[in-house]
Amino acid sequence: MALFIQSANALVSRVAQWVGAIPSALAINATAYNSVSGAITTSSTAVGTVLVGDFIGPAVTGPFTAVTAVTSSTITVNDPDGMWSGATLPTAILKVPTQSSVEIMSCIQMAELKMRTIELPSLRTDPYSATPSILTTNAQGMAPIPSDMNMPILFFQESQPSGGSTNVGPWIVYDRVGDREIIRRRMIDQLYIRPFGVPRVIRASFSEVGPNYVFTPNPGENVIIKAYYQQTFPFLFSPTTDALNPIVQNNAVLSSFPEGYLYGTLWAYYDKNKNVDEAQKWISRFDDSYGLIEDQNFRGKWKGGDQHLTSEFQPRSYRYSFNRGAHGYKWSLWQHLYRNSCSSVRLRVRRSLRQ
Repeated sequence: MALFIQSANALVSRVAQWVGAIPSALAINATAYNSVSGAITTSSTAVGTVLVGDFIGPAVTGPFTAVTAVTSSTITVNDPDGMWSGATLPTAILKVPTQSSVEIMSCIQMAELKMRTIELPSLRTDPYSATPSILTTNAQGMAPIPSDMNMPILFFQESQPSGGSTNVGPWIVYDRVGDREIIRRRMIDQLYIRPFGVPRVIRASFSEVGPNYVFTPNPGENVIIKAYYQQTFPFLFSPTTDALNPIVQNNAVLSSFPEGYLYGTLWAYYDKNKNVDEAQKWISRFDDSYGLIEDQNFRGKWKGGDQHLTSEFQPRSYRYSFNRGAHGYKWSLWQHLYRNSCSSVRLRVRRSLRQ
């Protein structure tokens, strides 16, 4: 029977099978199971035999379940796979060796640390949902960096400061620049034109400075900027606020990239146990699969491409480019050169404009 890695329990069970952590039967039977609370009624006390953090199950073939509490008459487990719901009771309780399960969980965390900056389609935020991912600027025109931020993809502004209508524009797309560059641009923020009522998408800049995002031109206070970015992911077995599911059993990475978890955990396990050959084999498989999934993400995110090669929002240049055709832009450019050139250049400009 195949063991699909669809939960943290299944991951621990699969790794335990691979490394030879053979479960053993306890002298305790499970007589009843409450699927709502996750409490297993036992035939005798399990205190001292089963510990919180152990993994127990009704059969060798299925995922073993994480133990979250133990009393004199019950064992509470977290069972998202429904192993105990489908078990025929009473039945013997099998347990993975405590040392092995603790070691495997520590290796899972090592694998997660290697993937903490991974970018996957399932980790992208949704700025168009009913509860979109947004940034709200403060009195300085800055916005705090979200706690789950991994890597920004695109920020854009569809609202106007001071209650302006979004139907008249402009709409702003923010390009990411370096922190030193954004500080320099903020010093000349007063030079930026701030058009209103212009039906056009304008490109601006942002970057991280300290705990905040800094934008130029300064968008003002209480401006909502939609944020499209790659999120971080919660580590498996970390605590939650849900009483019925007190630990994280799944996340976006395990759902869409389970081989990364498996290969990374086996690499950490064999590396910890000084098995160099096996560690090299599994880290090689991890790197190959990581490269494939990351390349696929980049293709999906950027294959369409951004067709604008230069920013349209530059200091004091907006009046030379807005709503003009090719001839209008050329005329404005010649006017600019004419006003800022010597007499000999002005003569050549006048001749060019007469042609």
